Amino acid sequence: MTSERSAYRRVLRRETHSSRTAPAVVTAVVAIVILLVLAVGGVWGLLDPSIPGTAGAWLDRAVPPRNRPEALVIAGAVAAVIGLVLLALAVLPGRRARRARTTERLALLVDDGVLADAVADAVALRCGIDRRQVATTLGRSRVSVRITPTSGIRVDESAAEAAASEAVSALGFTVTPRVHVASTGVVA
Repeated sequence: MTSERSAYRRVLRRETHSSRTAPAVVTAVVAIVILLVLAVGGVWGLLDPSIPGTAGAWLDRAVPPRNRPEALVIAGAVAAVIGLVLLALAVLPGRRARRARTTERLALLVDDGVLADAVADAVALRCGIDRRQVATTLGRSRVSVRITPTSGIRVDESAAEAAASEAVSALGFTVTPRVHVASTGVVA
């Protein structure tokens, strides 16, 4: 039974988190290329004394001396932002919009959109309003339900909150519902 649980845990982890391999490889390749260019440029500059003068002449043609400080600041800022984005993509865990749970016999994987639709359907049914008047957003530990009532008909927030809790707990997930009823309604 423990081998099944570890297999379930491993499969569910793969399905709820995106792979970080591609950003990690891109980050590593960019770092290696930069290091190789710097190393080759340094060695080449030591072996051929005319390289620094040639590089200076090329730099004078590419960026005039009066614009050089601004160009260097902009280039450095762009490189820093790109580096931070690549590093963040490579290191931070990528969560997918899915939820997982296991029982003794099976593993359950539910997309957040499906869970949000189930909550919206349950709230609309309990409150007696059209399904299009209920918008649901699922967060990591909270479900946010926005209800736009029909004009002249009051919506019971506690009933909507209970319906949202029951819909989520019926699938075995625990999130805290937060219900907001709009102050203006729609014409039926």
